[in-house]
Amino acid sequence: MIQLKPRDLVAITANSRYYYALLLDRIRLFGGNWTFVFHRTSSSLLTAKEVLGGSRSGFHAFVDFIWAKREGRATRLWRGVSTEEFEGPGFLKQTNTHRGKATLWFISDMTFQDVRRVEQLSEAEKRYPLQSRIDDILMVSDVDRAWTPEQDPRI
Repeated sequence: MIQLKPRDLVAITANSRYYYALLLDRIRLFGGNWTFVFHRTSSSLLTAKEVLGGSRSGFHAFVDFIWAKREGRATRLWRGVSTEEFEGPGFLKQTNTHRGKATLWFISDMTFQDVRRVEQLSEAEKRYPLQSRIDDILMVSDVDRAWTPEQDPRI
């Protein structure tokens, strides 16, 4: 089983395609690495240069790659990628609402410390990543629909 570490650029195989992600930090949220996920897929494996030189469209998430690793669907493209330009906004959002519109949002910093609580998100806050963990299957689904945090139906 491949061992993934921060600053690894990886490709995940699913749906007869390759999906690309850059691990930014160690495992921090229930098995999930802080990750930049590219809105890019390909039918054949791209090189690290092709992925990093292409579109920077994507989203940040805490992604758990355990199933991709166990099933042999994870490929490391490059180690030691410079991650500064992919770090993210520095804040996360979370709500307890599962259905319908949220009436209270919790904004935290990257150490999960509460910064503030708001009833309605500002335009900038809508773009904050969610403080939740997803697995690589959900990551693939989000890439396929070009998902971004401001598309959360609870907003």
